[in-house]
Amino acid sequence: MMLSCLTFSTSKTISQFCRRLSKFRIISHMGFSHFTKQRLRNDHKSAAVTNSLTPGTNMEKSIYAILTVERWESLNHMEYKLAALRPVHGRLALKFLNWVIRQPGLELGHLIHIFSITAHILVRARMHNHAKSILKHLSQIDIDSRSVFSALMSTYQFCKSNPAIFDLLIRSYLREGMVSDALKSFYLMGFRGFNPSVYTCNKMLGAMVKEQRVGMVWLVFKEMLARRICPNVATFNILINILCVEGKIKKADYLLRKMRESGYMPNVVTYNTVLNWYCKKRQYKTAFELIKQMESVGIEADVCTYNMLIDDLCRNNRSAKGYLLLKKMRKKMISPNEVTYNTLINGFVKERKMEVATRVFDEMYMLNILPNKVTYNALIDGHCYEGNFEKAFRLLDMMEARGLRPNEVSYCALLNGLCRHAKFELARSLLERMRMDGMIIGCIAYTTIIDGLCKNGLLNESVQLLDKMLKDGASPDAITFSVLINGFCRVGKFKNVKELICKMYKAGFSPNNIIYATLIYNYCKLGNVMEAFKVYAAMARNGYDASYFVCNVLVSSLCKDGKVGEAEDFLHHLHRIDIIPHSITFDCIINGYGNLGNGLKAFSMFDEMIQLGHHPSHFTYGGLLKGLCKGGNLEEAKKLLDKLHYIPYAVSTATYNTILAGACKWGRLSDAVALFDEMVQCNVLPDSYTYAIILAGLSRRGKLVAALLFLGELLAKGTLSPDKVIYTSLVDGLFKVGQSKAAMYVYEEMENNGLNPDTVAINAIIDGYSRMGKVAKGGDLFTMMWNGSMASPSLATYNILLHGHAKKKDLPNCFNLYKLMMRMGILPNKLTYHSLILGLCECFMLEIGLKMLKKMIIEGIVVDQCTFNILIMKCCETGEMGKAFDLLNIMNLSGVFPDVNTLNSILNGLNRISAVQESHLVLREMLESGSIPQCTQYITLINNMCRMGDIQGAFKLKDEMEAFGVSSPSVAESAMARALAKCGKVEEAKLVLDFMLQKSLIPTRATFTTLMHMYCVNNNLLEALKLRNTMEIWGVKLDVVAYNVLISGLCADGDVASGFKLYEEMKERGFLPNMTTYHVLIDSIFKDGSIILKGEILLKDLQARGAISNHWNGGIRQGLIIALNKLKSWRQNRSR
Repeated sequence: MMLSCLTFSTSKTISQFCRRLSKFRIISHMGFSHFTKQRLRNDHKSAAVTNSLTPGTNMEKSIYAILTVERWESLNHMEYKLAALRPVHGRLALKFLNWVIRQPGLELGHLIHIFSITAHILVRARMHNHAKSILKHLSQIDIDSRSVFSALMSTYQFCKSNPAIFDLLIRSYLREGMVSDALKSFYLMGFRGFNPSVYTCNKMLGAMVKEQRVGMVWLVFKEMLARRICPNVATFNILINILCVEGKIKKADYLLRKMRESGYMPNVVTYNTVLNWYCKKRQYKTAFELIKQMESVGIEADVCTYNMLIDDLCRNNRSAKGYLLLKKMRKKMISPNEVTYNTLINGFVKERKMEVATRVFDEMYMLNILPNKVTYNALIDGHCYEGNFEKAFRLLDMMEARGLRPNEVSYCALLNGLCRHAKFELARSLLERMRMDGMIIGCIAYTTIIDGLCKNGLLNESVQLLDKMLKDGASPDAITFSVLINGFCRVGKFKNVKELICKMYKAGFSPNNIIYATLIYNYCKLGNVMEAFKVYAAMARNGYDASYFVCNVLVSSLCKDGKVGEAEDFLHHLHRIDIIPHSITFDCIINGYGNLGNGLKAFSMFDEMIQLGHHPSHFTYGGLLKGLCKGGNLEEAKKLLDKLHYIPYAVSTATYNTILAGACKWGRLSDAVALFDEMVQCNVLPDSYTYAIILAGLSRRGKLVAALLFLGELLAKGTLSPDKVIYTSLVDGLFKVGQSKAAMYVYEEMENNGLNPDTVAINAIIDGYSRMGKVAKGGDLFTMMWNGSMASPSLATYNILLHGHAKKKDLPNCFNLYKLMMRMGILPNKLTYHSLILGLCECFMLEIGLKMLKKMIIEGIVVDQCTFNILIMKCCETGEMGKAFDLLNIMNLSGVFPDVNTLNSILNGLNRISAVQESHLVLREMLESGSIPQCTQYITLINNMCRMGDIQGAFKLKDEMEAFGVSSPSVAESAMARALAKCGKVEEAKLVLDFMLQKSLIPTRATFTTLMHMYCVNNNLLEALKLRNTMEIWGVKLDVVAYNVLISGLCADGDVASGFKLYEEMKERGFLPNMTTYHVLIDSIFKDGSIILKGEILLKDLQARGAISNHWNGGIRQGLIIALNKLKSWRQNRSR
């Protein structure tokens, strides 16, 4: 009968079948006959069996004899009659299958057919394990599940099989992880009218849960009910677990109730599943109610139930409550096991309650519950964390004494603790002990020590240990290299980082996403965003997807550098590569635009964020408010704040702090106070930063009395307990208004109240002294910080002092500080280099300043606008316009665009060398870029044009000045009149002046003064005095300069008396004569001999001004000379 199956044939042969035969050889181990090569050779040489057939029973006996002696080929020469298969021949079927698969040229269809029949025979023979193996091999052949099912189905009736075969098929697929094939078979069974057992269905549901195909679970369950496959408790347990995992605990509870109502009795597993999730959600009260419910229906909570509850309490730092549960267990006669005690010990260790953990350990011993490696490892780890290495080593010895061999976890806990406390010699000794104990020191142990060395700044030692590790044959992994790279990155030694990456490649590793993320983070931390993006590009090239963390770090760094436009471009790039930006990414960009005061762009990004379905947080709204406030749109910000009150959780203390800071910045202190009152009324509690903002705002505006009264009121009411932030804010504000003594008083008060000043507070004092020019006092504080008697200096400390020394042109101290910070491993940033370049430029070392700029660019440090502006300004001042334009090109290539200050410097430089056409082009460039040139720049260019004789061009420029709204017509015309007068064209200047008066345009005082000066120079005093009268008629009052021009002209013309009359008039009108006035008058009286009368008047006035002592007894001439010298010294001191 079995051989007749071979008549089934298929046209399709499988070429790879021969390769697969080796897989099926293992079937022989299940009881199939084993053939030796010699036996096979003998079989092939055997004679052909005679074709004469024995009738009836003799034939059956003959066949049976041939089968039992395994002479299968002899069957090919016999004729057969159809008869039923008997299940007792299962083992024989296996032997026959083993023989068949050895035959050459067997087609796949034949093989599948034989496997199917054999599986049916084995199921009937109740040889289920062997049947499973057959079905497993069927599932591994490269044919789909539908074909396998069809093969089994086509032989089903023929073999008089039973449906259990299909259950076994589904289970075989599930064991091989072929859940989709199992599902197909489940549905195919349904089409044929078969149903798998509920146990098979449960296995299928469980497999789908593991693959997170939750939606499919419910569809299969629905199909089960439709096909009247009655679920059992295990089925409901699976469904309840799914609901719990999805966080639908109420639905799980509902299903539990429905389960009971439908007559299914939940078991302890059911309750434990729900209990576990109640605990994870920290709903302990509900969990304990459920335990009572369990007990009420006769289901006793077991040790697993209590272990689960204790574990969750310990995970949430509530180990003490976990211990109370242990006592409750004992009262209920439920014996805790080693898992219970290990959980509690581990919980107390994590809470750093080592004494309690040790007591629990002792209790464990008293109850004859033997601790295992987990117990000891937890205690060793706890003692190491606290630095109790004596106890930790004692536990290690105790562990060995009790027959428990310490494992890698035990030793690594010790190594980790030793490294954390910088006991590296002990760590090395422990490594030797591990070797002596016969332990193979693996990568984890070495990596632990390397990590400790890196964290303690011992980077060279960490590299030496890596080399030793390689020498000892222990292979480092990606984590080892990641630890080393992170250590060198933290101190900015990127050259060493590159060397490590080379070693990594040699060791057969390539950087993974963690290493790439480490490099990107550290480059961004140091402000080197360009290098970070190079790493990002390499990461993408090597097939690693950037995480949200990496993307947000890059976006945040761009925004911090003010490159918010580039950050927005990067966000759109993320869209293109199918990475949907997180809400945090949008918050960074919105906040970036907020910091720039660009509220419009901030709102544009907000709209984009909403369109993508992200929910804004109070951080988002804070960024929008910041954009409005910094842009000067305080009223709009207040309107937005009013709207935010209607959005849940949109308004926080930080929100109010943002708008308060904006109000204080723009000097709108009354608005700030009103907002503060509103904040309190809306039940938004102010924090220390709120008070600091208001105090800083009052201090910045010079309202120190109000600030101190406000602080006093808060202290009296007990509303505020001043912290470091408040004190630092006051100190900073007082220094900024020049009240250094008051600032130091507040600082001392801070110390008296037990608040140790941090680096920020000390930096505020150093900055204050630096602003006042008292850099030496700041240096004294720095020395105290350096000596350890104060908080350690930060990068900001060095930068403040560097800037102070640079302004004082103290280059030696600048470079000493720079060397010191490099020696201390504090890497300079753009502010450091800015200060150094400023100092070099102030000391006329422009060439070295340019080299410093080159160093910045080579090192990848982003050069900001201020640094470029300093260098461009100095180039323009020295007339090196070629270098200025080179810097402008570098600036554009670096993505830093010139601002008004840059263009002003260029314009001033061009005007200084009288490059009129180029100056005009720069003016046009400014207008096109949206920058309005200063009025003085147009005036300078008009003066240059007039001086060079381009009067027509000057008039055109004047018209342009009016057309673009740079100035009013009166200022423009006045500028033209002055320019003409200065280049000697007085008559033309007078015509412009007359034209202005005809048009009722009032010339500026400077215009009148310039023309009067030119008339005086040309000895035309009459016209000069007429102009003086015209000035008064048109309501333009004379100033000290105008009086000096007329007095100088009259005295030069010999009319000293008229000059003195103007001098008296000047004093009557409340003007203080300056040195020029006294110099002209004293020279005049010395020349005309009227020294006694007029000299006495001048001497009295000079005595009143403090230029000479009131007790002067010498001569008038000598007194006037002394007074004049005194005035000169005052002028020189002021110019410094």
